[in-house]
Amino acid sequence: MRVLFALFLSLFIVSCGGYQPVAKYSKTLFAQPVLVKVKIDPEDPSTGVYLQEEITKMAVDRLNLTTTKNVDEAKGYILVNSYTINTTPVTKDDNGNVIRYSINAALEFAVKDKKGFWSKNIVASEYVPVKAKSSVSVAAKQKASKLAIKKALDDFVVAVIKRAQKLGSQEDNNTKKELNQKPNSLDNSVTNTQDNATNTQDSMNDSSIKRSSAIPNEDTSNKKVITVDNEEGEPIVNLVVSDEEVPSFGY
Repeated sequence: MRVLFALFLSLFIVSCGGYQPVAKYSKTLFAQPVLVKVKIDPEDPSTGVYLQEEITKMAVDRLNLTTTKNVDEAKGYILVNSYTINTTPVTKDDNGNVIRYSINAALEFAVKDKKGFWSKNIVASEYVPVKAKSSVSVAAKQKASKLAIKKALDDFVVAVIKRAQKLGSQEDNNTKKELNQKPNSLDNSVTNTQDNATNTQDSMNDSSIKRSSAIPNEDTSNKKVITVDNEEGEPIVNLVVSDEEVPSFGY
């Protein structure tokens, strides 16, 4: 299964504009060091401890980020605000007995990167076959839970790549817009200069007429000021939420 994900991830990156190491995307997206933290559920502390270890490994080994435990030192964060592991029957035999269960890991990520805050809810599953009229053993459930968590972290890595690619594409588009608008700004500047020169000449002529008419000290010059704004005013990232929408994690 892990091999299949690696193959999928490689194909995904290639299809989105050529192969690049995952670390290149993550370092573009995150300022470092990054706080990595899991809010431990007192009803399932063992899963929280395992998840903390795995998400830290993911940040260091796969995203190649520098992590910190100091909240004040952190310049970004990857938090798991909540997690749940549940068991769902998915397959029954001809007699109606469950013979296959799905172990589901639901993780709620809250992330801060260079562009702001975003969240991602991920559900991943691992399937466990059982004998008719039997339940999933504790050992089988624990093993399946760990595999489901690893799948969820795989999905989070893909989410990081997609976000970095989207931001990069938006920045490229903004740069192109600015370059396309610069000639217009230059034309406006030239036009404004010509208008100002014409206005100045008209003002001088008017002044000469007024002086010859013996009307003293009256300034009738026409000054024209034009402000050109090249910014489109469009949001950079659609996924970003405001600080007020980010929950208090109580760490």
